[in-house]
Amino acid sequence: MTEEMDAEETFENLLFYFLMWVQVTTLPLVELCKKWGNYNVAWELLHDLRSNGEAIVASTCSHLTADQKKAVTEFLQKLNSVPESLLVSATSADANHKVMSHSWWVPLRSSAALLLKNLDSATTRNAEYFRRN
Repeated sequence: MTEEMDAEETFENLLFYFLMWVQVTTLPLVELCKKWGNYNVAWELLHDLRSNGEAIVASTCSHLTADQKKAVTEFLQKLNSVPESLLVSATSADANHKVMSHSWWVPLRSSAALLLKNLDSATTRNAEYFRRN
């Protein structure tokens, strides 16, 4: 029988994956695509950032500060400006490299790096949670 996660565990898992996807966003092009297995990298990355990001902001068990929630929300809003041409089915390394080398990603990578700095205390607390559990 599978045990359900409580609200705190759910939040910490969502935060863990959100932080991982934000970190992946900062990686150099080839490494980023490899992390995603060169399969629909743009769509998968944006989908996971949005779903986990929205969930951590909305969580009733969130330990993010108001400023951190605002920073996450602002980062997520930047994802809304993605050109539709980047959300194509890309199933090869070449196709994913082409999509992920578009100039739209450059400021997003910078924003991701700044967001990680802003979330440093949450990252530390998240790591401590998993060390304890």
